[in-house]
Formats: sequence, C-alpha cells, structure tokens
Amino acid sequence: MIDITPRSRHPATGKSVLLYSGGLDSVLFDHLLAPDILLHVPSGARYEPAERDRLARLIDTGGVDPQRLTVLDDVLDLARFERPDGVVPNRNAFLLLFSSIYGETLYLGAVVGDGNLDKDDAFFARMTDLLDHMWQATDWNEARRFEIRSPFRDRTKAGLVRDYLGRGFDPAHLLTSYSCHNGSEPACGVCGPCARKRVALAVNGVAIPDGYFAAEFWEDAEWRGGAAKFLDIPGEGDDFRAFLADVGAPALDSWT
Repeated sequence: MIDITPRSRHPATGKSVLLYSGGLDSVLFDHLLAPDILLHVPSGARYEPAERDRLARLIDTGGVDPQRLTVLDDVLDLARFERPDGVVPNRNAFLLLFSSIYGETLYLGAVVGDGNLDKDDAFFARMTDLLDHMWQATDWNEARRFEIRSPFRDRTKAGLVRDYLGRGFDPAHLLTSYSCHNGSEPACGVCGPCARKRVALAVNGVAIPDGYFAAEFWEDAEWRGGAAKFLDIPGEGDDFRAFLADVGAPALDSWT
C-alpha cells in the first residue's frame, strides 16, 4: 500500500497500474500486459459480492498475483447511481483519479465494441491533462506526468483470449473470472458481458461447464431483439455468427 501522507514529498512512482475488476477483460489484460499494480476499487455495484468471491478464487488458484493486487475498500460508493443496465456514469473518471496515486501509466480495460465515452480518445486526453495539472510539483509532491492507455480497444475479446491461450496461460482462470451485470450465481448468461464472454471462450475452444451460465442467451427473447448491437461489432459480430451457427440457433434474419 502506498502512503501519500509522508513528511517528505510524494515522488513519481514509475509504476504501471491496471484497473482490475476480476472480470474476463481484467484477467486477459493482466496476463498480456503484466502491469506493476492491479488496483481493485469496489464501488457498490450489485454484482460486487459475486465479483469479490471470484477475485478470492483467482487469488487462491494462482490466477492473480496477490503481491501486485491492491484493494481499496470503503473509499467509493456509487451504488445509488447505478443504472438498471449496470452502467455507472462517470465511474472511470473516479477510478482513474484513484489509480493516479499509485502510478503514472494507467491502463483502463476496453475492447472493440465498448462504446462508452469514458473510454474514448477525447476522455483519455482530458483526464491526462487533468492529472498532469493536479500532480504538478507542489510542496507535498514532485511533478508527475501521466499516460492513460487502453491498448486493446481495436481487438475483439475472442482475439485476446486467443493471444492468452497462445502464450500458454491457464484457461481455467478465464472461467473463474466474473463478468455478469446481474450479480447472480451462476452468471445469468443473457446480459451483454455474459454473452460476449461466452462467445469469446467458445470460439477459442474453451469448454464451458454445464450450469456455468443460468440461461442460453440466444434463447432469450429480449436478447434476440437487441442482437444487432452485438452482430454489428467489427470482428466480434463474426464471432457471434460463428458461435450461433455452431449451436444451431434460429436464422439471424429472423431476429433483426
């Protein structure tokens, strides 16, 4: 744990920090980027109990290095702002402010198809300017300069899983990760993160145990009604089509 209240001036750390939830993207980014620090900031989301349980399992099974993991409990509660779809406005801005305490290279997980404005180039540029301004040399800290990175924003989840497996990392850790917006155990299977995780694993040959998901997303009427937003994701839409054909789902033109 970094102490920012010493008598001496707070120095630049020279560290890289990955905002780490314990979801599929977090596990992939950790193994592919090898950041110095994994920062987990609970924020009161409804899926947090399940997420924390899976994080503990990742630690127990070697899926995450506890020596690099920092957990900031009881510093952020955004539960009252969480939308029914799991979106929390401005959350990444809060998380980056915390991560700036620990390092100057800040990784924020995003892949192709993540359309939130708090993950785009304009947001990164403005947050970088803000952090550089806030961490100028003062009587309590040395000057620090920041870089906010999300190097896989043009990659599909399936492509990153392929890279992960190609480097010999354990597929079991991907299954231990938790990416369900509903917070259920087992994961619901029909929310966006569940559907995208299932496809990314399946098209790479990762066997999904029976009962891992509570439902099949392609059998859910609400999911089928909104299927276009997944099928239109560059690259990932092709993964969805291949998966749906493999499981014998109804013709896609009957959905969209």
